[in-house]
Amino acid sequence: MSFEQLKNEVQAGLDGRNNGIPMGFNRLNRYIGIRKSMYTLVGGLTGSGKTSFIDDAYVLNPFDWYISKANTTEIKLKIIYRSMERSGTYKLAKWISRKIFIDHGFLIPVNKLLGWTDKMTKDEHDLFLIYEDYAEKMKEVITVIGGPENPVGIAKELKAYALKNGRIEQLDEYNKVYVPNDENEVTIVALDHIGLLKTTKDQPNKKAAIDKMSDELRYARDFYGYSPVVVSQFNRDISSPIRLKNGDVEPQLEDFADSSSTQNDADVVLALFDPMRYKVADPSGYDLEKLRDGYGAKYFRSVRLIKNSYGEDDVRIGLGFLGQIGMFKELPKQKNMTENDYAAVINKSYFLNK
Repeated sequence: MSFEQLKNEVQAGLDGRNNGIPMGFNRLNRYIGIRKSMYTLVGGLTGSGKTSFIDDAYVLNPFDWYISKANTTEIKLKIIYRSMERSGTYKLAKWISRKIFIDHGFLIPVNKLLGWTDKMTKDEHDLFLIYEDYAEKMKEVITVIGGPENPVGIAKELKAYALKNGRIEQLDEYNKVYVPNDENEVTIVALDHIGLLKTTKDQPNKKAAIDKMSDELRYARDFYGYSPVVVSQFNRDISSPIRLKNGDVEPQLEDFADSSSTQNDADVVLALFDPMRYKVADPSGYDLEKLRDGYGAKYFRSVRLIKNSYGEDDVRIGLGFLGQIGMFKELPKQKNMTENDYAAVINKSYFLNK
């Protein structure tokens, strides 16, 4: 990059064009936020809520902000979501369930919305139908691609999207640059989760596939200006008897499964942690027993900013977690938590003040 290009980026910041898109988490947004050319890795064990977290922070909160700012912001938002665990229909069901709760305070979990257990009442069904327009607006911004794919296939999809929405210019014999049709578009590429990539002859095992995928995502970040958001599993060492005995179960960079490429390539690394699962105290000091209801349901997760290439790291933030609809909300700092705050999390009213 030349100094002239740097000056242009600095001027864009002065003009407010680099502010990015809010994640819906004020404290976390001060450390990272959503903007062009940022590679984010989110890790956690099964059941920690990592998929729900990226849906909340990198899809739904940004989308709701974006449609609320229609005709008042120059920022354009596009989300390409490769869902390798769940189909687009199941994703949409959970997202609509979440939106109904936010707007009306009615909890219609996915198992009821889809008739797996109890059926919806007529009033609930009528309420659901109201959100057809909301779902149509989502289709304009969010593209959900279901099913596993190999790294080369995903890279081809990203290149095709880039060429449809911009052009590549050859600057000289050695350098070329991508010029988007709309320089204000922030393109988020969500991948859930990277451990489910298909292997190929050239990437015959999981590690090789993850390494290749991370390399392609790094290229998409640096050349196209895209912002990858990748979900990854932790390995099982985190729950080894020795670590449990020592109480050393808080996630570290080394806990990401299968490959170290993602941690090395990412600008931001976040880890979701459920201390109640391991019967250990929360590192930030929240009273966990007050964040569990009488039926044993847990309403707490901790998110730790493990790596931050452009700011502070080793930051922990307590989150209220409403698992039925995959919704998070930042808690006050532990020292500021009141008895009313704890009670509001359990009775779910805390999540309505979003």
